[in-house]
Amino acid sequence: MVGKLTPNDIVSASRVPALLNASPYETPNDVMKSCNAARDGQPLPGIDQNEAMAWGDTLEPVILAEASKRLGLKHTRFDYQKAFFHGDISLAASLDGTGCGFEVVEDGPDWHSKNVYCVNGTSVDICGPGVLEAKNTGSQPELAPAPFRGPLQLQAQLMCTKFTWGAVCVLYRGTELRIFLYQADPVLQKKIADAVKDFELRRLGPDWYPAMSSADANNIYDNVDDGADEIDLDAAGGNEFLAELLEGKKMKQAAEERIEYAEAGLKDVLGVHESGFGTVGNQHFKVLWKMRNYSAQPEKVVPAKPARKVRQNTLTLKALDQ
Repeated sequence: MVGKLTPNDIVSASRVPALLNASPYETPNDVMKSCNAARDGQPLPGIDQNEAMAWGDTLEPVILAEASKRLGLKHTRFDYQKAFFHGDISLAASLDGTGCGFEVVEDGPDWHSKNVYCVNGTSVDICGPGVLEAKNTGSQPELAPAPFRGPLQLQAQLMCTKFTWGAVCVLYRGTELRIFLYQADPVLQKKIADAVKDFELRRLGPDWYPAMSSADANNIYDNVDDGADEIDLDAAGGNEFLAELLEGKKMKQAAEERIEYAEAGLKDVLGVHESGFGTVGNQHFKVLWKMRNYSAQPEKVVPAKPARKVRQNTLTLKALDQ
């Protein structure tokens, strides 16, 4: 496994899922903030490698070798030391491996017996060089990998290499290797290209994408401009969200009060009993009110922290007409 080869200041194939709102791990704004930080010479947060990631690196050559064997590939290579660049747009890709095939794979039982599947068509022409992308996951085996688990990344890799086919080779739970074949998809590749072009225009502002969540907004607007005027939410179109927030807080308070009432009543019924059972509608439930054991803990001295200023995560609402 070679380390990161693509530049940090442009979109890489591995971040295309985030750019297309298909990643559970990061948002388009995360990508923009990271790329702009790299462009401006700001330090980037490091990623601590966990055990799952380490096993992925260890098993990558094994996955690629077995996939190549099942596909009958020749001229395989798993040791690329450079990134590939699209040329027309700001997109780069690093490759786990490549191999050269010699046939058209028809989706069906013969290939399914080898756990080889054609995903974006009934057949895939693997004649000539193709991209091999290795993945290792603890998820259950899929009929097609989730978009963030290789397919979108692969199409971006094909865009940068100009190859016509590729394979996402996924080892599930360390026990089942599935090989998903893809032909280059012009429609999807145009969508990726358009997203990259839009990204490059937005980052000049920066013109942030609409926040995907409250946490995403915290990440985007992490500082206050002390000289900025107070915003008129009526004129800026924010009252819709203000009304929704107020209604949501009322509903949350009502739900919390209902839960508190119900828990107090159930605890009164249970008394000194650890558990009970009951029926609501057609469902049967067991209710547990167990003891929890805590081990003795040594006294800890909290180290000193320097003064700092951080924007708070939640909004504060103040009624002005009371």
